Amino acid sequence: MLFRSVCPSVAAMARSQSVLVPVGLVAAALCLLAQRAFVAPGAPALRSVRSLNTARFGGGESVPTGLVWPSPEAEAKLREVDGIKLYPTHAWTDDMQPIVDSSKSLEDTPVIIGVAADSGCGKSTFLRRILGALGTEVTPGHTAVGDMMTVVCLDDYHTNDRAGRKATGWTALDAKENDFALMGAQIEALKQKKAVYKPIYNHDTGNKDPPELLEPNKVMVFEGLHPIYDEKARSQLDLSIYIDIVNEVKFDWKVKRDVEERGWTEEQVREDIEKRLPDFSAYVDVQKPNADVVLRYEPSDQGLPFLKVKLIQKKGGAFPPITLKKDITLTGSKPGAVLKMYDDNWEGNDVTVVEMDGEIDMDNMEAQLKEIEEVIEGLPVKAGELTDAMVKLKSSPGSQNGTGLLQTVIAMKVREVYEAITGKVAA
Repeated sequence: MLFRSVCPSVAAMARSQSVLVPVGLVAAALCLLAQRAFVAPGAPALRSVRSLNTARFGGGESVPTGLVWPSPEAEAKLREVDGIKLYPTHAWTDDMQPIVDSSKSLEDTPVIIGVAADSGCGKSTFLRRILGALGTEVTPGHTAVGDMMTVVCLDDYHTNDRAGRKATGWTALDAKENDFALMGAQIEALKQKKAVYKPIYNHDTGNKDPPELLEPNKVMVFEGLHPIYDEKARSQLDLSIYIDIVNEVKFDWKVKRDVEERGWTEEQVREDIEKRLPDFSAYVDVQKPNADVVLRYEPSDQGLPFLKVKLIQKKGGAFPPITLKKDITLTGSKPGAVLKMYDDNWEGNDVTVVEMDGEIDMDNMEAQLKEIEEVIEGLPVKAGELTDAMVKLKSSPGSQNGTGLLQTVIAMKVREVYEAITGKVAA
């Protein structure tokens, strides 16, 4: 029952908060915000439980394998089990199998959710809202596991460790540095209620630690750079979500974090973003057309730091859509907010867009949320639940704008998908 600090978005979150706030809604983890951990009340900080987690749930001492894939040395140690190549850079033990029988009995097939985005884009706040909508919690560890939901950081499927990527010259965004064959096979196995030994990428040390045993769960969220990239993995998803941050917003957010917290200059921040752009465009951004829903962040018409946030819903996709009875304008806080809906063609798909530009008046938050809730159609919740969920996470990042509002909507839609597939009430 873990939530491991290896995933960078989770690790950053854990350093600043160790309390789970129950209700309200792209990891890992999705783009350049300081994050907070979604852990159970009173849970210890992530770093203080690392040794306990390793002892109880597999893995092992964090040491480099000294191998690079591809290389003659790694080829000589390559094993294959049931057609699955076990790259030795994943630190497999000699007798470890990639797929095993589960000790956990599940009545229903796991519901599989993919959340794709760049690192540091607020995935963790987003996932905390999903937890609230499902009425569940997770506890600290490398992989977040609770009674109902498991959150897997897909950085674990990086083929090489940090030293190995320096040797290959490929970034973590590059498809060549990710073991999609293993990822797809293991997601499929989990959906078939089997257990897997999943690799571990340790962001603290830069090593690949020995794999951990991962059991199936009722809801399994795979978050990171590439959950929608590979056809095999994508085919196992019951719902695919992409968090899309335009470059101006990425830069603004990253400057706030890295200049204030890391002592970088604005030029260093810009260089860091720009050096990632070719691989981001080639291997991450290309997932957008295959997402059922995209949450997109743009500068407000009033300019940054205000945001225009769009819920882009693919028509005929797995995301149950919401619509608006009418467009509305909220007054109060500067610059106020406009909520509107329109149809569009986006990334080659016919979509319905619900857009919020500007900010809620936080001094009048509850009244304005009720006004918003009254014009939304398609929410599978009782009257007032959206408002209550937002108010409970009032202090979370983005609660004053469309970030928090539309994340909360998506969280409730995750619950709707789960209940439609299983016939069970989640919360």
